[in-house]
Amino acid sequence: MDNLPPVIYATEIKPEWLDYNNHMNVAYYVLIYDLAFEALLRTLGLGGERAKTSGISTMALESHITYKQEVSLGQDVEIRMQLVDHDHKRMHLYFEMYVKGSSGYLASTLEQISMCVDLNERKSASFPAEVMAKIKILSEQQSHLQRPDNIGRIIGIRK
Repeated sequence: MDNLPPVIYATEIKPEWLDYNNHMNVAYYVLIYDLAFEALLRTLGLGGERAKTSGISTMALESHITYKQEVSLGQDVEIRMQLVDHDHKRMHLYFEMYVKGSSGYLASTLEQISMCVDLNERKSASFPAEVMAKIKILSEQQSHLQRPDNIGRIIGIRK
């Protein structure tokens, strides 16, 4: 059994994603994680198309990103995702961004709580039964994974 969460998204770092420090700007980490989240949603039967046709979607309630090492132009990155916890309307997710290749490394992490919403009423809702069934399967498939060490970190300056 693999001890790493599965890869759900991969991309190459584009020139327009760089900032004046000549590495990827923080805004594009969020973009890449959002694209990975959308890929996850599609596997669960949610995402943009489902939101348009049913009015059922998700919204982020809280996110925490860490930047471990720089990411630069042309590097290939892959996003791994772990479902840490869930209930009938929320998912606690953990994403890791790895730079691929012979000198591959963990570049960044994102911890996020997302909630199912009814867009017509603009309030929280339970996941549809078929989506909940897929979330439960995903949870079972990942039950062997250890809880990530940096989940629930508090931001601050150490003294």
